Amino acid sequence: MNPLSVLRRGRLWLALLATAALALAAAELASRQVLGLGTPPLYEADADYEYRLLPGQDVQRFGNRVRVNQWGMRADEFGARKASADELRVLVVGDSVVNGGSQIDQRQLASTLLQHSLQTALGRPVTVGNVSTGSWGPGNWLAYARRHGFHDADLVLLVVNSGDYADNPAYAPLGVDFPTRPPVLALQEAALRYLPRYLPALAPAQAGPEVPGQPAAAEVARGLADLDAYLALARAEGRKVLVLHHPDREELASGRYLPGYTAMGGLLQGLGVDFVELAPTYRPYASLVYRDGIHLGAAGQLLLAQALHGAALRALGALGAPAAGDRLLS
Repeated sequence: MNPLSVLRRGRLWLALLATAALALAAAELASRQVLGLGTPPLYEADADYEYRLLPGQDVQRFGNRVRVNQWGMRADEFGARKASADELRVLVVGDSVVNGGSQIDQRQLASTLLQHSLQTALGRPVTVGNVSTGSWGPGNWLAYARRHGFHDADLVLLVVNSGDYADNPAYAPLGVDFPTRPPVLALQEAALRYLPRYLPALAPAQAGPEVPGQPAAAEVARGLADLDAYLALARAEGRKVLVLHHPDREELASGRYLPGYTAMGGLLQGLGVDFVELAPTYRPYASLVYRDGIHLGAAGQLLLAQALHGAALRALGALGAPAAGDRLLS
């Protein structure tokens, strides 16, 4: 073979390799800087409460800040006890609805907005904790409270949805949606975590299609028992407790609630715990509330903050019946 041809062919391959390397580098940079991949909030498994956000994080994700304090909460740092007798402490407890996920900036969270609004309304120091993680249910809340207590809270605002009555800890290994360490490459995260969602053919094969149905009676009994125990523990420690029901998009649109709503409502009625329905707050802005079938967008978080604010003030005896026109959105 002509040495000149070999040289030209070698140069061509080098140029192709260099172009591919530059393209990959550009894609990696874009994935990190534009899409926000490569720095997911991290989780830690736990033998008692299954898992939670890893404490001590502060990351930027999809243009949003996700900050996790020493207690594994999406909240500012605060001590185990109140800094002064004048400080008001509120815990907002729930699952991914309360947590917001990476699609909601820390400043847009209902719990963050609640802290600012209560400070303004009451003219005193206010600390609001956010005890939540995606797919948490009564068993997770109970185990967390048994381990960490209620952080000196005066008031606990528990936000539930109809599925929580049988959402029990499974203690399975954490998958790609609950990473325990950052990926080496942002492109790696895109390929393993997100691409299968948009290209179903790439998703792992399933044993069979999921058939929706009612949870087993044992799962319902377990969930309701854990909810009962959680509320009993909070009240035994002198915490005021309110439970607020977050309807999903279909429940809000149809006005028909899933069985979990009735089951939890009956339990709460028997315990004498207020069960506040969020649908009246959401309904005037139904088209703005959700970012999917159940999770709140930024406007929905604002509406949730409004409802939490009113509920907190009424529970603290600082506010009478809510005014019909009391809205944060116009």
